Amino acid sequence: VVFVSYGAAYLIHAQAPVMPFGLGEVVLPAFGTISPTSQSAETTSETTGRERLVVPGAVTKVSPPPPPKPEQPKPEQTSKSEESPPPPPYEPPASPPPAINDNVPVKHAAGKYVKPKSDKPEDNQLTAELVDHYAEDNVVMVTWANNHYYDFVSNWVRNVRKCGISNFMVGAMDNELLAQLVDVEVPTFAMQSGMITTDFGWGTPNFHKMGRKKIELIYLFTQMGFDILVSDVDTAWLRNPMPYMARFPQADVLTSSDHLSSTAVGDGLEDPSRAHSAANIGIMLLRHSAKELAKEWVEKLEKDDKIWDQNAFNDLFRLGAGFNQKDEDNVFAGYRGKLKIGILPVSTFASGHTYFVTGMYEKVKQDPYVIHATFQFSGTDGKRHRLREALVWSDPPEYYDPPGGLLSYVADIPEDLLRHSGSIEGHFALVNHQLLQVRAALAFAQKLNRTLVMPKLYCGFDRWWAPHSGKIPGSDTELPYLCPMDHVFEIESWVREENDAEFGPGIDFREYSFFNNPALSEAVNSSRLDVELVESCEDGKCTQNVGAAAPKDTKKIVANTKLTDVNVEKLLSAHKDVKVIQFSTMVGAFGGFVDKQDMQKFSRRLKKYAAIWCCKNAHPGHIWYDMEFDVIPHTDRHNRVWDKPWTPTTGP
Repeated sequence: VVFVSYGAAYLIHAQAPVMPFGLGEVVLPAFGTISPTSQSAETTSETTGRERLVVPGAVTKVSPPPPPKPEQPKPEQTSKSEESPPPPPYEPPASPPPAINDNVPVKHAAGKYVKPKSDKPEDNQLTAELVDHYAEDNVVMVTWANNHYYDFVSNWVRNVRKCGISNFMVGAMDNELLAQLVDVEVPTFAMQSGMITTDFGWGTPNFHKMGRKKIELIYLFTQMGFDILVSDVDTAWLRNPMPYMARFPQADVLTSSDHLSSTAVGDGLEDPSRAHSAANIGIMLLRHSAKELAKEWVEKLEKDDKIWDQNAFNDLFRLGAGFNQKDEDNVFAGYRGKLKIGILPVSTFASGHTYFVTGMYEKVKQDPYVIHATFQFSGTDGKRHRLREALVWSDPPEYYDPPGGLLSYVADIPEDLLRHSGSIEGHFALVNHQLLQVRAALAFAQKLNRTLVMPKLYCGFDRWWAPHSGKIPGSDTELPYLCPMDHVFEIESWVREENDAEFGPGIDFREYSFFNNPALSEAVNSSRLDVELVESCEDGKCTQNVGAAAPKDTKKIVANTKLTDVNVEKLLSAHKDVKVIQFSTMVGAFGGFVDKQDMQKFSRRLKKYAAIWCCKNAHPGHIWYDMEFDVIPHTDRHNRVWDKPWTPTTGP
């Protein structure tokens, strides 16, 4: 029997089935191994024209334009000798580029979903016949997860299907996820990993066990003769990558990278002689010709239960690598000279840094294929929030119409603070000014039982895991920048339920791009009340007396600043049915809690919310943000008493 993949013909010889590594009862066909009979230099060309993709059954929505930047005071006129203002911070677009049909290969008729006999593991074993049913041009895209990550799986499948990709499968690491995937007709197979069904936790023993299952899976697919496009479940696909990868048929491996600057020309591969950072195995194509590497990869992990699967791959592919001996496509020899390897462009196969922090795809003027939620903080909650910020996360309808309504405000970002944010002290001055506004908004949201829509946050220095001088060494970051929420806040603390008796009522929140999400209904978005805050109500500036309720039948009210929690509740008592209340400012807006116990509970909650900035060249080098930095005296989250003005201090 002969089949053709990327121009190479293969002859299939009969042999006995071979059992793989701990993936349940995986069944190989009786015709077994694969050996090449001929080679072809034929390559696949990519069309230059792009057509709008129409997915059957999907609703096509056009994202609104990005929201306007908050108004900033104009700087006073300066002489030529004075410091000129910095360039405006980079802002990602309100929505990622739409999925584009890059001349997607025609799916063979057998690719239609086939429902298994049941949702039991024995009826969902991985076989070559099953993989071949979903493979397209011998390639299958694969992710895997346990039931704890069901929302990530659902989001991954949604984005993959929006791109027009049908040759994908999801490995179910527990029976709970398997049953759910069968129920919603997602191509799946049982991995029967015997692992926990909760969060793996980066760097934990369970994390490393999960990584080993991943590599066993890669070896199995290559052993069966298939090319596997590996995709971690914390990715969001925006375009079909298959035509792009088909442009490099000579490559046995195409891998993403943690490199933080672009060395590619146009939409080509990265230059291996300059892109020296670690390969990231969360997005990579291994053709079946790389099965020897995959086998040794598994063996290397079996010998050392502490080695990280990604480090093991980097060690292997760099053996005898000729980074300077590359072809015209930047494909080079690696793995003792046995394989041809390419590094996918970091601008369009984007990491959490090249997409969210540097916006590299905009700089190189290329549409991204995928976002990988790496280089982020706050664990799984941080990844979910990042994807929400990028408008590539799917939430249920109730997420966009929370009980009690929404609260937002126009953030104040003084140009002077941006201009002078190029030092640690300047960075903290910029962020602290924003922390005061977020604190006031949280107090109002808690009292009014509303969900806070976060503002855009700006940072003067990047956040990393090691000392730096504002930028991660080797990165293309332009400072100051629009920083993700997890650069400043511990998102996992925001979502964690706390005891109301000790911390006061919980406060729900939404991402800064919330109002740009096409899933937000017009009924919610149009139900608005604007609250303009002024320093004084003299000369009849306000729409009601100080301390009184605002009139009901109006779209805008004017009130004084320094509102206590009781004041703001009274002021808006006639507007509880309004979906969105937007304040003109939060600078000086909050006048404190009337009840001292309420203030103490709120303070306990705030202490958990702020994160760290990292790092100075010191030990320890990190500095904790403090949402009560302006209160003298106060005790911070580490029980340090501040009886004098707060300063950026490392530790504990």
